[in-house]
Amino acid sequence: MAVPIAIFAATYLLIAVQRVPYVHLNRPAAALLGAVAMVAVGGLPLEQAYRAVDLDVMVFLLGLMILVGYLELGGFFEAAGAWLLRRAGTPARLLLLTMAGGGALSALFVNDTICLVLTPVLLAALKPLGVRPVPYLVGLAIGANIGSALTFVGNPQNMLIGVWSGLPFARFALALLPAVGGAMAIAYGVLRMVYRRELAGPLPAPVVPGAYPVDRRLVGTALALFALALVGWVAGGSLPLVAIGAGALMIALGRRDPAEAFAKVEWSLLVFFAALFVVMRGLEHAGAVAPITRAGTALATLGGRVGEAAAMSGAMLLLSNLVSNVPAVILWREVIPGLPDPAAGWLVLAMSSTFAGNLLLIGSMANLIVAERAEARGVRIGYWEYARAGVPVALLTIAWGVLVLALRP
Repeated sequence: MAVPIAIFAATYLLIAVQRVPYVHLNRPAAALLGAVAMVAVGGLPLEQAYRAVDLDVMVFLLGLMILVGYLELGGFFEAAGAWLLRRAGTPARLLLLTMAGGGALSALFVNDTICLVLTPVLLAALKPLGVRPVPYLVGLAIGANIGSALTFVGNPQNMLIGVWSGLPFARFALALLPAVGGAMAIAYGVLRMVYRRELAGPLPAPVVPGAYPVDRRLVGTALALFALALVGWVAGGSLPLVAIGAGALMIALGRRDPAEAFAKVEWSLLVFFAALFVVMRGLEHAGAVAPITRAGTALATLGGRVGEAAAMSGAMLLLSNLVSNVPAVILWREVIPGLPDPAAGWLVLAMSSTFAGNLLLIGSMANLIVAERAEARGVRIGYWEYARAGVPVALLTIAWGVLVLALRP
């Protein structure tokens, strides 16, 4: 048992730090190394490693990524971002539209994608005004994280929860709506306070981003298929089957070289998921998952519904900022079904693992995408700069989410 546990610990450590002397690793690479080690020296048979990969999750992700890839090719996200920014008349309203718009788009089209395409749009709109863009960039990252908690298609960890929980799509979204809506209001209030001097007064000039070309036929087709997918999910259809069906239809109807859309698929994220599944199966094969499950269950059943939700959220706050939210959720996969109310547990897990990503700049991939895209254009978001808004936002929104979900009928 010692070797698989050591491999598991080393994998999660590498995921957390991502850098060791003379070696540069990102999260997918660290997870892949751990998966290979589990088979090569950890005693996990190769056949079991193959079976460990959850194909429902992989197919769901792939189908959704294909649809989003075609929307990105058609220029939908840039056009949507520009449309929102044109309606800003004051700094405070610009911040509100950035957060609310980024959150709404993230709930449907994955927060990482929204941050990837909207960051340069936001910077292009703000550059002629001579205002400091950092408050709005921080608002975009925080708003995208919060909004993504609303649905199974909002972020990678929610996709896992959607497949594993068996909860209906509509029930999940309706249950989380009060938590997400309240959290967005809390976050906006915190950012208004943190950046109150910069948000005072009018903007130097109207925010009018340049025109972004849109392939109307391609975008219209992708949005129609996405709408059909939403109808299918709400009606109780299989998450992976509906997603891959919509993606396949998009390829057939897109009239574009599919290679362009496939280039937009986050293959590294698929590798990350598959490798983590193998690492966890290796730990399970060694008999080490049962003690983790017992410890997690004991923690998650402390002191009534509020206590349970608070304990689980505290664990997610810590784990999500150490190893990121996807590995944290995978680690708790076996804990939730053993709780007195598994459905409530899945909701708390989705809320807390997502809201926890706002604590620090390294707390979520969406944060890092905004920071890296901005730095490539000469705008730096420091760790403390982000934390002075992110820390109170994460703590207050998680507390709100705990109360809302624990006290719901």
